[in-house]
Amino acid sequence: MSNDQNFPQSYIDKENEDTAFADYAPFRYGLVEQDVTYVNRISAIRKTLDPILVDIVDGGIEAAVMEAEAAVERTARSTIIREQHDYRASLCTLDCLSVSRVSWAATADPIRMKFPLSEIREGDVFIYNDVYESAGTIGHLPDYCIVTPIFVEQRLIGFAQIFGHVSDVGGRMAGSWPNTSESIFEEGTMCPPVKLHSKGVLNDGLYDVLLRNSRFPEDLRGDIDAFVGANEIVRRRVVELCDRFGVDKVEGAFYEIIDRCAEVVKEKGLPFFPEGEFVGEDFIENDGLTLDEPIKLQLTMRKYKEKMILDFEGTSPQAKGPINWPLDGRHYSKWLGAFFKAQIPGIIINEGVTDVFRCRIPKRTILSSEFPAPVVSRMTCMLRMISAYTVALAKAFDGEVVADMQCIQIYGMYGQDLDGNLFLMREIFGAGSGARPQGDGTDAVDLVPYSKNLPAEFIEQRFPVKVEKVGLAMDSGGPGKYRGGLGYVKEIRSLVDGHYTTVTERTAFASIGIKGGLSGQPGGSIKNPETETEEHVFFSRDAVPVKANDLIRLVTPGGGGWGDPLERDIEAVRLDVVRKLVSFESAERDYGVIIDRESFEVDEPATSSLRETIANKRGPVKLINRGPYAQTLIRKGILNVSDPEMENMDLADDKVLEHYWKDLYKYTAKPGV
Repeated sequence: MSNDQNFPQSYIDKENEDTAFADYAPFRYGLVEQDVTYVNRISAIRKTLDPILVDIVDGGIEAAVMEAEAAVERTARSTIIREQHDYRASLCTLDCLSVSRVSWAATADPIRMKFPLSEIREGDVFIYNDVYESAGTIGHLPDYCIVTPIFVEQRLIGFAQIFGHVSDVGGRMAGSWPNTSESIFEEGTMCPPVKLHSKGVLNDGLYDVLLRNSRFPEDLRGDIDAFVGANEIVRRRVVELCDRFGVDKVEGAFYEIIDRCAEVVKEKGLPFFPEGEFVGEDFIENDGLTLDEPIKLQLTMRKYKEKMILDFEGTSPQAKGPINWPLDGRHYSKWLGAFFKAQIPGIIINEGVTDVFRCRIPKRTILSSEFPAPVVSRMTCMLRMISAYTVALAKAFDGEVVADMQCIQIYGMYGQDLDGNLFLMREIFGAGSGARPQGDGTDAVDLVPYSKNLPAEFIEQRFPVKVEKVGLAMDSGGPGKYRGGLGYVKEIRSLVDGHYTTVTERTAFASIGIKGGLSGQPGGSIKNPETETEEHVFFSRDAVPVKANDLIRLVTPGGGGWGDPLERDIEAVRLDVVRKLVSFESAERDYGVIIDRESFEVDEPATSSLRETIANKRGPVKLINRGPYAQTLIRKGILNVSDPEMENMDLADDKVLEHYWKDLYKYTAKPGV
């Protein structure tokens, strides 16, 4: 991989050239060589392009990506691909710049870095999942990536690409997601960038090796074949555009589309942000191994007139457990840059955003880990990065931002079914989204676009479990002038002996409330609730044992609230109680609204008096409310925050730690299945 010194001057931050890369990981791991003749030709073509033609090509590319993703949904085998939609299609240029909307792995850098152009031929299809050989494009081994070169008139003009999270790629645990791994070697089979098809001919030996190392080879075969076929759709659609408008014009339009993104973000997105420096931080509950030591993720947002930098100095060092996320600054920029869509509806965020919005990552942190550090739970960094960014934005905009949320929770159950066959049932749950300055959060939404809840009928037909309840978790949404969205509650009864695994966050830390809003309720799971054998399970855990007829209650966290709960419309509180979204107790305790339990009528004089009493006792609201678990750790000096005067500390309570740390290391053994 390239050294920092090999990067062109354009990759250096002009504001701080002396320290731009001294202690930072590269902004882009792979720098693809450009042919001067190619660059000059594209520059000449772009001067002649009709803007309407660029619009048509832009729309054609996005339509091709959508068509390819629909094909994956119809042809893949595993539930996490087909129902949960954990995959993305994309298109990038010859020099590996993403043209289509943001995708985690939307570049072909690993291919161009390993294979010279003379060895990339029509009919080739490349495959890889190796995190540390992916040039920052892959986060963990279950994400397989397929790359198909696009030739027109015997000229390579770009790459179609699809990556998706498959069921199992080997490793220590079923599902290839060991929460307690200490090395990437425990997490599955590593496939470096290689040819799966060479000039149209399948490499059967390679395919045999990959499938042999999966517990569910037919699922893996179906998913990979679906990716290969969907890439072919993108390739064909791009060729059709070239046949219609000419290959030169289409290729030139690629770069116009990228520059459009940069220009729109610069002209319409950046002016929303005040100039200055704002620090945000959030905390991962633990690294999966040392459960009583939270991990810090910190960023400093520096807004200049024509660009914005997110500097992650202060983030915790590379962890021993598998929460590391080893991307480069370029991919982090595209990940967080996608949030410009909130200011610019309809914009396609692609490579262009990195021209004006850049992330700097210090070396050897949880965001820039080095081989062979474990990485499978990198999702925790992904989501806590958003939360830290939310805190920084709240400071920059005096709280006029959407409150915090944790809208990906993964639960799985595995063992042998009634016929003695190995099974893995895994589901990506949604949770409550954060409240907004103008309205409540949304209940039970998933951050994964187009992801679907697995229906009870689907689960019960395929796995030895019975779904007994699906609903909303009362009181989970953070109280506020606008209430945070509610999380799920789902109850599943096992019909066989086995285990369940959790890949979760916000089971102790809570989704942050903003500008007087309270935090949402954390999630978690309970084995055999309301029985003598009731057991609470917090944090991400491996191999929690279950017996036949055990009931597992899964609860996902609510979103943070926004604004002072005492300012919430009284009728809105009453309706929430009627709809069983908020309890009578919460209405009184959090909102100061007293409601008759039989008639559901509000006692207005008593409510007015109670709200006044609560306000006088409480005092002015604070900008940030992290909830009782974080507040207790801050008060004890275990956590440090940048602006403690902005933090609400009213709910700190030592009993909170006892609740979450009871039986803390009960399931930290390293079982293999």
